[in-house]
Amino acid sequence: MKLSAEEMKWDESQAAVIVAGVASRLIVDAGPGTGKTAVACARLGHLINSQSVRPSQVWMISFTRTAVAEIRARLHGHIGDASFAVKVATVDAHAWAIHSGYDASASLTGSYEENIDRVLAMIENDGDIAEYLENVEHLVVDEAQDLVGQRAELVEAIVARLDPGCGVTVFADEAQAIYGFSEEDSCKSESANDDLLERLRAKSSYGFEASSLDNIHRTSAPGLRSIFSDVRNTVIGGRGKGEGLFSRIRQSIATHADGNQLKVRALGIDKLAAGSLVLFRTRAEALQASQFCTAPHSLRLSGYGANLPAWLAICFHDWLKPYINRNEFSELWLSRVETGSPPQYGPDEAWAKLTRLGGSPDGSLELSLLRRVLARPSAPVELADAEYGLPGPVVGTIHASKGREADDVFLLVSGMDEFDSPEEEEEETRVLFVGSTRARNTLNIGSGSKYPGSRLESGRCYRRLAAKNKQPAAMIEIGRSEDFSIEGLVGTSNIDLQKAETSQKWLARHAGVIMALELNSDADFGWNFRLSSKDEGLQVAIFSDRFRDDIWEIAKRMAKKIGTQINTPSSVRYVRGLGCRTLVIASDDLVREKLHAPWSQSGFVLAPRVAAFTRAQFWKARK
Repeated sequence: MKLSAEEMKWDESQAAVIVAGVASRLIVDAGPGTGKTAVACARLGHLINSQSVRPSQVWMISFTRTAVAEIRARLHGHIGDASFAVKVATVDAHAWAIHSGYDASASLTGSYEENIDRVLAMIENDGDIAEYLENVEHLVVDEAQDLVGQRAELVEAIVARLDPGCGVTVFADEAQAIYGFSEEDSCKSESANDDLLERLRAKSSYGFEASSLDNIHRTSAPGLRSIFSDVRNTVIGGRGKGEGLFSRIRQSIATHADGNQLKVRALGIDKLAAGSLVLFRTRAEALQASQFCTAPHSLRLSGYGANLPAWLAICFHDWLKPYINRNEFSELWLSRVETGSPPQYGPDEAWAKLTRLGGSPDGSLELSLLRRVLARPSAPVELADAEYGLPGPVVGTIHASKGREADDVFLLVSGMDEFDSPEEEEEETRVLFVGSTRARNTLNIGSGSKYPGSRLESGRCYRRLAAKNKQPAAMIEIGRSEDFSIEGLVGTSNIDLQKAETSQKWLARHAGVIMALELNSDADFGWNFRLSSKDEGLQVAIFSDRFRDDIWEIAKRMAKKIGTQINTPSSVRYVRGLGCRTLVIASDDLVREKLHAPWSQSGFVLAPRVAAFTRAQFWKARK
């Protein structure tokens, strides 16, 4: 097939995938830097623009919400507003769309895994769903190497029920298969038999052919190109080859890196260029590095992902009318947002984002509809801030940063030399490889902490600091999503109206800067902790029972270690907020009855982006 002028910019291997036949089924081997996401979007653009594939009948499955946001933006460049008709979502979101669309009693009361189980049963037995899937005209699966277990089973079930003439394009890089392990633990990953790629290759009736993207476009740096190609081949070829793989790959990466002497205590994050990635193996290490960085930066960790920008609450916290028109919104923006902490886009783009989510037929914005969308557990990618924090360097884990790239990457991974199994060593090797391939221009590596810390069942990280004959202390993670809620910010039982108004105004003034905060245990609130501004002593929020209970659990664990009863801290002095975000409740949420006005009616509340891994002083109980 002859390429168009637009398609001439692609290399031969990319173009072959882009213009493959409508009904082609391809498994595309796509290493780092080969343009996988760009090719995936260009392929869909070609099918829709040149092959009459209907956007509404195209599905794209990605592994992470970050990738969904990038794909949506790139796809818009190919097909314009038709991109909003393409079903781009994670596996879990696609599963929920099927479940909620064909089960009137559907609810997310269980885990995502339970939801997938229900959807698998529905696909097997529901004729309407079978007909729905038969109407899909093209399916793209991104990061297929990370789809294992139930999610692999679900995607295979979808493929099995597509019309035989429906094309499927699967992108994968087996050197980057790391989601069998979490960002915290080394643990046995799913069996290879649960891998989606193995499932699709095993049945010839699915009709898949092998393809590949052969050229590296992300970087021209010789060292990085060697990592992206030669080291990748060693990683793929090392499966089942015995001990020493991790050490060999780490040494190879160090040899090709621009520097290999990074020190955790001398990173100088505050001097790094905005957008630089500083990556660790575990969240405790990333949080500690963030704690000692005094300059604006962001976190990229599980649980600290997409969040709603502060300007939403700044604009709408006291807007009580059911609708707002373009002129009214522009006035709010100019008087409240432009004079405070504006985002990197202006009112026109902000309005376009809002109306795509809650626009009414007359061109105005319907607030109840907007609130219903924004109140969902996952912030919509069209509007959410991808990073948790302020513009600057990004500190995070390798897992949470997969799919991202940056000009400069600083990678700190411990020099592990002992593993419980060959499978664990191979997995950790792939984690190391993923971290090293985020760079476009330069890569510097060093050693992370060999003993980064512990975590509770809730997921909260901590690290014991106690020494013999001294009062015990620990570094504690503060800022998890469950640490406080809208009720903790403006609830009638937690704060009086005047203090709530003062607090929300204070947060609006500090929406784009680092805030110095502190926690104090308060008997009036069941010994929960009160979050206050450090200098003014202004109450900002009441923390949750979960946070208080986690502190008690840490005290119990520390007491068991040193053999004496320990009391929890009465205060935690150095808690930081990385600007603010917006929390939203829907108009039919019963929590409204527990909030002060105007927030009980508007549904928009400002919250600090609390992000700390800070020292907490515990106390040995008196005998």
